[in-house]
Order: sequence, then structure tokens, then C-alpha cells
Amino acid sequence: MTISRRNPRALLVTLAVILAATASGLALAPPASAHAGSRVVRIVSLTASQLPESITLDRHGHIYLSLNPLREILKIAPGGTQSTFATIPAGTASLGVRLDAHGNAYLAVPGSGIWRVPAGGGTPALFAAIPGVPNGLAFDGRGNLYVSESVLGVIYRISRNGSVAAWSSSPLLTGTTGPGPCGLVHPSGLPLGANGIAFNSRGSDLFVANTTFGTIVRIPVQRDGQAGSASVYAGPDCRLWGADGIAMDRRNNVYVAANAGRDIVRVGPGGRLRVLASFAAGDPLFSPSDIAFGTVRGERTEIFISDFARFTAGVGAGVVKMNVGVPGLPLP
Repeated sequence: MTISRRNPRALLVTLAVILAATASGLALAPPASAHAGSRVVRIVSLTASQLPESITLDRHGHIYLSLNPLREILKIAPGGTQSTFATIPAGTASLGVRLDAHGNAYLAVPGSGIWRVPAGGGTPALFAAIPGVPNGLAFDGRGNLYVSESVLGVIYRISRNGSVAAWSSSPLLTGTTGPGPCGLVHPSGLPLGANGIAFNSRGSDLFVANTTFGTIVRIPVQRDGQAGSASVYAGPDCRLWGADGIAMDRRNNVYVAANAGRDIVRVGPGGRLRVLASFAAGDPLFSPSDIAFGTVRGERTEIFISDFARFTAGVGAGVVKMNVGVPGLPLP
């Protein structure tokens, strides 16, 4: 399949068609059950129509999930109570979701851009128009929002007042419709490149997951805030195939939700890889799509994983968590 980088409208139509097709019945393998002694625990189960794409937590331990086909943000209280936090009136899907320092929620919506929902809930408003397929989100220490565009392969930076600038368009951020590092074509059928993004503890480097090439890309932040030269930090590697959402801990390990391989992979300093959990080993990971660290006492060394189950026709959708032994970075 050939997709032009110059036709974002065609990309969005193609994306919507493929997402609908995969939701209607594509399954790579039957579900697995958690194996004895598994550190991965399912804490929320959702329906096949919800498909949680992205996850973030506030300072009080509330979970926020973007529900991919519904253009919604679902809020889950620590006690388990669920409520619809916001419904976006335009666009094709809900992708990345993150909170700023004040608790306002930001949601990436292909077909429109980045939407902002006031802390505590309220009417969503378009914060910034982004072409193509805006996906992963991350804030820097100054409150600027960075957004990955997954098909055109661009990182955008949005200032606090909503002005948008292309920050990096390195060729390392583009994807492929051909075979990836496992020798297979990604089940989405799309040339998904730049996806999950996260800053390291100093804010000196932005790390980017490239989904179809199975790489983690590092982009230095120069003193003037501009992007330095991108380089491959880890991969290409079959263990990173389908690299989707990412998170970082205080030791600068990168945690990767590899949706196609259905693994959680840790990338240590220097690019060393270790699979922490795997569907193949019996862990309840159906299509892990994003990762967020716990924020309250007793949960700061745990990662919470949105399991969007796109490639199992929605079977297994929900949230799982596991303890990784290292606390995550503080919230913005």
C-alpha cells in the first residue's frame, strides 16, 4: 500500500477504514491467561467497543483513558468508579491523552488536532490544529506540548498559547508498510512511524517510539529549545515491533508497550533491551498501547498499561498494571 505524505485527508480516510476493519474481527491469536506468578495484574476490564488507546494518571491516582473509536476520555477513580470525562465533537478517533501541571487534559484526535478539557471536566475545546494523525503527547518543563504525527513522521511543538511549529521531521520518524524487524507487516497496515514520546529526567532528550521499524529514536533538545540531530537509540529489534506508547523512570529507563509483539519492554541506558512481560509467556497483554507510572504512595513503582486489544477484536481490552521496582518521573 502506498500512501502519500502530501495528502493528509487520504491518510485519515485510510486510517478510519483500517481501524474499523481491525475492530470488526481481525485477531492475531486467541487470548492468553495470566501465568502462575505473573507480575501483571488486570485491574479494569472494558468492552470490545471501548478499546483504550492511551493512559495517564493525575496526582490523586485517577486514571484517564482515551477510548479509541468513541472520541471519549474515560475517568476511573481509585475505587473503580467509571465516568465519561469528555466527549470530543469532531475527528475520527481518540489517541494520546496527557495532563498538564494544572490537571487539564489534552487529547490527540486525528481529523482535527489536539483538544483541551478543563481540569475537573467541562466543555472540550480545540487547542491546536494538527494535520495527519496526531498521536503521542508529552510536556516539557516549560509547559510546551509535544505531539507525534505518526504517518507523516513529524514531531510538533505547541506553546502554552496554542501556537504550533514543526519541531523535528527526521527521516527516522517515518514508518513503513513493508516488513518490520520481525519480518512481518504491522497489522494496522499503515506506515506508522513516530508514536509514543517521553522526555528523560533532565528534559535534555526526547525519546520517540517508531512503531513499524521497531526502534527508539533519541532527539536532543538544544539550548535554544530546537531539535538536535535524531539518532537510533535502540533497535531495529523484533522485541520493539509495534512500539507504541512509552514512559520513563527516574533512572532514564524507557518502558515500551509493543502492541504487535504484545510485550512490555524496558530499554536501559545505552539501548539494552529486556522483555518484562509478554503475551507469549501468559501475561494478559492483548495489544498494549500505552504506559503511565502510578502517582500516589504505594504505586509510584508500578506501571499502568492501556490494553486496547485492537488486534484481538477487542477481546482483552482494559487496564493492567505491574511493579517495575523503580519510580517514574514526576508529573509536569
